[in-house]
Amino acid sequence: MNTWIIVPAYNEEKYIGRVLKKIQNYTHNIVVVVDGCKDASASIAKKHVDNVLIHETNLGKGAALKTGCEYVFNKLSADAVVFVDADDQHDPKELPRFFKALREYQFVFGVRNMGTTMPLFRFLGNKCASIWLNFLFGVYIPDIPSGYKGMTKKAYRKLKWKSRGYEVEGEIAALVAKDRIPFKILEIDTIYHDTEKGMTLLDAAHVGGCLLRWRVGL
Repeated sequence: MNTWIIVPAYNEEKYIGRVLKKIQNYTHNIVVVVDGCKDASASIAKKHVDNVLIHETNLGKGAALKTGCEYVFNKLSADAVVFVDADDQHDPKELPRFFKALREYQFVFGVRNMGTTMPLFRFLGNKCASIWLNFLFGVYIPDIPSGYKGMTKKAYRKLKWKSRGYEVEGEIAALVAKDRIPFKILEIDTIYHDTEKGMTLLDAAHVGGCLLRWRVGL
């Protein structure tokens, strides 16, 4: 299976070089999408990989993921993709598990350990969003905001997400649930560099509103 890694990056010069080196321990099929960065993310990425796509302005994570998917599926004949964030919170050692799961399932969610390592505000926000998704769509996904996920080309063609920002994680989960796309959940380890980042209860309320809109409008 021809699987490519898509790394969306927005001002991640501190971590992106380290992330790309780690990924290259498992594969060199990497595409970086630099989303209107004002720092050195693009130049650092170009030192490590050949495929660096650039948004001149910041279009948002959802747009960056779509740019990457369109490129690998249409230009590189990819069979599947895995999304890895550029902030070094996704451990590439999990990639072989994603590769294996994508041979059997159309979609794979990487679900972070909800134990003592996850800040409380993240835990509560994630839990509320998951319960609401289950209520609306009848599918329980424990960690909606996690960006560590993979999908086959077949799944991507079904998942026509419209969100351009970080709410794309919620929309993708809603679309997977609505279309009953076969998926697998993988428990993954995560490093939290910035305890201020992540889904708060307020963020969960926003995602909840989006989920309701998608449920009514889908």
